Amino acid sequence: MAKVALVDIVTLPAFEEAGDLYYRATNMTISFPDREGNIVFYPDRERSQFCQLIQSTEHGRELCRLSDMAAAEVAFRQRRPMFYTCHAGLIDVVVPVLFGDEKIGCFYSGQSLLSPPTPIGFQDVKMRVAELGLKEKDLWEAYNSVPQVDSYKLEMAVELLAIISSHLVRAEMELRYERESSREAVRKAKMERDLREMELRLSQAQLNPHFLFNSLNLILGQAIGENACRTAHLVEELSALLSNALTSIGRMVTLEAEMMNASAYVEIFRARFGKTIEFSIDLPAGLRRFKVPTLILQPLVENALVHGFPKTSNAFSLRISAKAVNGFVEIAVKDSGAGMSAAKLAQVSRALRSKQHATKLTGLLGLNQRLRYYYSVPPELCLAQGPEGLTVTMRVPASRSAAHRSQTG
Repeated sequence: MAKVALVDIVTLPAFEEAGDLYYRATNMTISFPDREGNIVFYPDRERSQFCQLIQSTEHGRELCRLSDMAAAEVAFRQRRPMFYTCHAGLIDVVVPVLFGDEKIGCFYSGQSLLSPPTPIGFQDVKMRVAELGLKEKDLWEAYNSVPQVDSYKLEMAVELLAIISSHLVRAEMELRYERESSREAVRKAKMERDLREMELRLSQAQLNPHFLFNSLNLILGQAIGENACRTAHLVEELSALLSNALTSIGRMVTLEAEMMNASAYVEIFRARFGKTIEFSIDLPAGLRRFKVPTLILQPLVENALVHGFPKTSNAFSLRISAKAVNGFVEIAVKDSGAGMSAAKLAQVSRALRSKQHATKLTGLLGLNQRLRYYYSVPPELCLAQGPEGLTVTMRVPASRSAAHRSQTG
């Protein structure tokens, strides 16, 4: 949620009314910095003649800035508005605006006199700003234009300004929170629709499981009858892979089962292309029963084999590993392929960090979207290109409470 700044509330009708009331009560303008740090005066047309003269020089503007900063530091520490004597010897006001412990900013107001201007008072002012090189006549005229204000009336006006400012900031923060909550609800609803759509696609892809598995069993029987042991083994691997995929849609499965599914996919791919693929799994015993959404490894393994394997003439290695790190489980798929160009890697990484939903529900972006749906604590999906190939790492919360769709397989 974007931070509220003073410029966000000064255009609200309630603040304009408060600002006008403050000016009528004190004859003093209010100033504050905009988002770029430039000083804005309200109402601008009534800006103090004395203030304009002092800030007509660069050194004068800097002295005003330092004086205001020092006063703001004290006001924030005391958490209340306060009067202070500026570098030119006149009375200024600072009103700190906070939201809890968050410092939103300060309103400043000045300059004023608590008693009528006098020659002695002018001598003090002239001595304080002597280094600015201002003409004495102009300074005397500006000094005499400084409004005199009753201290009690000024105190009441400042307290009113502080109360209204704090109220408006709080209202703006609450409004933004409601908008953000509304956007988050819409985002989650869209993610749920997308997940339902993906599950529907997977369901439609079953092609009547009974017929499919019966057909595979016929092929398996034929292969055994013809003593085609290798073919029979591949049919068994494919049957197990399809069975797991079709029966675990939308569910959580053990990390061990998920890695076995990935191993079956690698075995089928290895047989299809008849080349050496060095495949290994590193799964600590303590993580074997750890539950993860089904089919989260298959897209990563498929990407490595489809994109990395054809681009290398050397022996191709693929390694899947998992480890527990500071309340998270990191699951990595590392291959020895050529990987991605720096530009492509940056493009994919930006897409993974984006909050926009992928329209394609397969591949890395589809996996990233599914992970965001399954976990209340957003998981991470990171790509890293090293000298020995590409590594894709999933970092998911180790706590079951973080998985808000913790159905078991």
